[in-house]
Amino acid sequence: MGKIDYKAIREYNKKMYLGFILDPEKHEALLAGHYSESNHFIYELLQNAEDAGAAKVIFEYYVDKLIFYHDGKPFDQADVKGVASLLMGTKNRESAQTIGKFGMGFKSVYKYTRQPIIYSDDEAFRIGNYLLPIELEEKWNWHKEKSMLSYTLNSGDVVIPFDGSKHLTKFIIPFSEEGNKGRPKEVLQKLESLDLEILLFLSHIKKLFWIDKKSGKHAMITIEGNKQDKNLKTCRIEGTDYGKNEKIANYLKFTKKFNHPKMSDAEVSIAYRLNNRFNNINEMSGTNIWVYFPTRDITELPFLIHGSFETAVSREKLMAPSEFNSDLFDKMGDLICESLLELRKRKLITQMFLRKVIIASFKDEAENHTIPGLREKITKVFLNENLLPDKNGNYKHTDEVSIAVPFGIADFFDKPIFEESFKGINGFVAFNNERESNFTDYYLWLKDDLHLNVFNLESWANMLSNIKTQSVNTEKSEFKDLKEFYAFVSDNRESIYNTNLKFIRSGLYERTIRDCLGEAWKYLRQAPIILNANDELIPAYHKDLANIYLNSSSEYKSVIASAIVNAKIAREFMPVLTDGFNIIGFNNYQYIREKVIKKYTKIENTVDFDNPGDYKEEYIEDIQQILKLINDTHDADQIANLVNDAYIIKVTTDDGSDEFCKPNNVYVDTSREGIDLTIYYAQIPKKDDEEDATAEEFEVYYLDTEFYNSQGISIKKLEQLGLITTPVVEGIRYGGGQGYEYWTALGEYCPKIDVDGLKTNLIYIENNPDDELAKKKSGEILKLLLGISDKLSGTVRRRKTNPYEEFEESSVLNSIKSYEWLYNKDGETCSIVGMSKYDLNTSIYGELIRDKEAYKRLGFIETQADNRADTFDMVYSLDKRDKSILLRQLARELGIQVTDPDKCEDDLSENEEDGVFDQNAWISTDFPTRKVRNLDSLVEHVRQQFFCADPVTYKKVLRQIRVSKNHKAVRAYAIGMYTNDGDIKICQMCKQSTEQAEVTAIANYGIELDQLNLCLCPNCAAKYKMMRDANRENFKNNMKYAIRTLDICEESNEYEIELNSENSLYFTQIHIAEIQAIFDLLDEYGLPNDEKEHEGKELSGTLNNSNTHSRRDLLYDEDEIAIEAKDNERIHTVVDGNFIVYKKIGTGECKETTVNSKVYPLQKAFIGKNKGDIVSLNGQEYEIINIM
Repeated sequence: MGKIDYKAIREYNKKMYLGFILDPEKHEALLAGHYSESNHFIYELLQNAEDAGAAKVIFEYYVDKLIFYHDGKPFDQADVKGVASLLMGTKNRESAQTIGKFGMGFKSVYKYTRQPIIYSDDEAFRIGNYLLPIELEEKWNWHKEKSMLSYTLNSGDVVIPFDGSKHLTKFIIPFSEEGNKGRPKEVLQKLESLDLEILLFLSHIKKLFWIDKKSGKHAMITIEGNKQDKNLKTCRIEGTDYGKNEKIANYLKFTKKFNHPKMSDAEVSIAYRLNNRFNNINEMSGTNIWVYFPTRDITELPFLIHGSFETAVSREKLMAPSEFNSDLFDKMGDLICESLLELRKRKLITQMFLRKVIIASFKDEAENHTIPGLREKITKVFLNENLLPDKNGNYKHTDEVSIAVPFGIADFFDKPIFEESFKGINGFVAFNNERESNFTDYYLWLKDDLHLNVFNLESWANMLSNIKTQSVNTEKSEFKDLKEFYAFVSDNRESIYNTNLKFIRSGLYERTIRDCLGEAWKYLRQAPIILNANDELIPAYHKDLANIYLNSSSEYKSVIASAIVNAKIAREFMPVLTDGFNIIGFNNYQYIREKVIKKYTKIENTVDFDNPGDYKEEYIEDIQQILKLINDTHDADQIANLVNDAYIIKVTTDDGSDEFCKPNNVYVDTSREGIDLTIYYAQIPKKDDEEDATAEEFEVYYLDTEFYNSQGISIKKLEQLGLITTPVVEGIRYGGGQGYEYWTALGEYCPKIDVDGLKTNLIYIENNPDDELAKKKSGEILKLLLGISDKLSGTVRRRKTNPYEEFEESSVLNSIKSYEWLYNKDGETCSIVGMSKYDLNTSIYGELIRDKEAYKRLGFIETQADNRADTFDMVYSLDKRDKSILLRQLARELGIQVTDPDKCEDDLSENEEDGVFDQNAWISTDFPTRKVRNLDSLVEHVRQQFFCADPVTYKKVLRQIRVSKNHKAVRAYAIGMYTNDGDIKICQMCKQSTEQAEVTAIANYGIELDQLNLCLCPNCAAKYKMMRDANRENFKNNMKYAIRTLDICEESNEYEIELNSENSLYFTQIHIAEIQAIFDLLDEYGLPNDEKEHEGKELSGTLNNSNTHSRRDLLYDEDEIAIEAKDNERIHTVVDGNFIVYKKIGTGECKETTVNSKVYPLQKAFIGKNKGDIVSLNGQEYEIINIM
């Protein structure tokens, strides 16, 4: 008999909870409905066992019940009252050291049972109607039962959990049959979900075992402390899911207990998961907030946190808002900061810990606000304590370390050859690997929150540029250090970052690198860090001049070993030496740049010759070397840029002294437009009465051509150095702005054109019209302007979207219309406005040019004299025969006797002797011109014809004859192409007119296209076929090559292919363009029908074996025989192999073909069609005329 008075408790509850007892089902939701998970009562059982001080617990799951054992303190009178009452639990509500607080936890079992049974040492009772404890008469032998409880693990070990335990409590929870709807399975699922950390924040329970008695599935979870390390906890789980192994997790657990006004012994804990070697903390993800057990509140903290927080009745979620909970989280932040000091002792604060744990916890604060103020607290600790790991793992204060940007700089901090470059730097914080998580956030925290000094590449390069030169032993580790340095700077070249050739993020760290690269490389090129052939470190450049070279290949001078890069370094690090340090080979260019040009750039108008008194030989050698370099490199622009600031061109002087000027200040005799620059740039003389005035002078000088000619130096070659060869500066021809500001000049027009010295010359002429020099300048200016007239006005297209065009005139035209600078026939100066070209003084300007449009563009007006002159120009352009006809007609009209009538009459034909020109009797023999207006449209047209074209086919008769082409269509194209404007057919070989034009195939290229034919006279046709058929394959290939090599972009009225020394073929531009397009398509898509070629070969073999009379293989032109198709009554629809006749609607052109749908799109469209059907392809319609 037990010691507990169950009757007294029962009677008391009847009075207190009469309503619940009379109708318990009505209040089930209140008793057990606080929990979102029906299986949450597993935690409640564990909490009761923990509060009872149990060290071991066991769950036995059966289909109809759950049995729970623990070895904690047995039930007493108060415990029975608590478990059988409402809100009268026995736990100390003012202490956090007991988990339960509301006395409601155990009521969650009523979701599964109506009458739970409890055995605890000598006590045994059941609870009826939720609240009435009823003592059981039958007792149990708990001593015997605890010794009989044994389990065999999956590993084979036998566990007797309560062997040695002083007490045993047993809960039997029989599952209700009514309305459980599968709930027992939820209980098993909850047991299966228990992970190895489930005991981590409990004080007493050290072992948990559960088993499914039906399937035998089981698991055992244990937690162990460490006698030498109070913070180290090892959690294990083993069972059927782990085979014979076990899963282990090690944690560093830190706990802080304190008294709070609302709760004594309140506590918070954190747990960091350790790796298996105990030397690193592993981050966790999606962690729960624990209140002894995991709640449903999820965080992104990378470690576990626990506290005696206020929760809802179910203890599944934290109360919010809660001042108590806020105080606990504040203490949690303090605990985390305190733990950092312990982690430092253990050498666990590493860069990865900071990035994956600390920075991750900052992110949780920003997103979830789990622990408010955590970032500020942790940052303060790092500012006050030596917690920052340097690159060697030692802990430093924030004032003692810098951030290396790029982080690779830190790798050279301890290298002896770079030691001098780190003066003032105490060390570098651990910081590398941009591919790992939280890289940018870690960098910003170090820089902005901890205020670490940023030591970037520019700073280091500056320091490197000031170190002393030193030698390197290539057999020691310092040589390896140097090679690592070259590899590092190679990865940080400007070109690498500009072209994204490496993994580059786009954050502030990368921008810091990118922004300093330009200045950094300027310092690096001046730093003594390039290993030469003498194994010494020297700078790549000294005061912007090359100090070392990759090799030496100059014809003029060799380079000493100290100025050559070490061969091993040059081979291995060529990209960074050339692309980063800009080191090049010492060649002729370098020799001229550094040894020749240098002496011409020191002092203005002076040259540092070795022997100033006798410089000619030295100077001529320098010029010849420069001109030879242009010839060798074929890069005149580069060399011209090289000598741009050098006083290297000899000019003429009034006193005959030697003077040298920059190339862009020296002009030659004659400009590119053909004007005399010695007149154009002639200095304007001062008037006697203007001695005090300063006349405007040209800042250019005349080339000493006499000197250069005497030395055998070509003036044309000398011009390549940038001499003035024209006063015209064309300016830009497009603008890239927005809207109206976007423009492009069309044709030759140059809207921004300028003419150097033009205004100065025009003013001089206007003010000094009587000067001979003014007249000469006027003549040269007009000649210049006529030569560039097409550049002075034209059309500009504006705007990208909805573009429009407008006509403009350049400012040059406005200038020449603003001054009186042209001399008329009376020798007076006039403005170009209102002046005719026939008013010009020919003694100054010479004969007029024949381009009347040029005068018109400059602003000259047209008068009767212009019209008269145009008529004479037309007469002048007539040939002798036409002039004779015109002369005879004019003589008759004017009643004038021709001086030599016999000679005239001899030159005239009988039809012309009447003296009246008969236009109809005249026969033109001009070769026709057919210009390509739009090449793209022409190629597209040929492309469409190609894909609709028939292959060359043959039909089996007594001899092999070609039946595939329409002879009329072929003739129409060829004859039409070579009929001139006088409606005369012209032969493509002799270029003479012919009445009987023959259309002849160029060669057999396997496809029927009209363009592959020639228009020839009978005589030339015979000669051509003889040449063509002598060796057909060679002739075909040679013709194809000759046609393809013709340049249709070259402006010409005819295009010639020489067949032999006596004969040539002449083509129009359109004809050549179309044939070239066909050849391109043949190359791209192959011959039209390889299958048909095979059939042709078989047919040829059959014919050769027949006993017919001798025959020829007639494949060309007039020898082809058209075979009329006969209707086949059995064929109603088109199938492959049919011979059909079809018509191209719109043109009426008829064609015949053998259908092969696998090769040609048009023939594929014919399949299944009947006679009279119309087929459409690419916008063109075709009618089937006949099917054979």
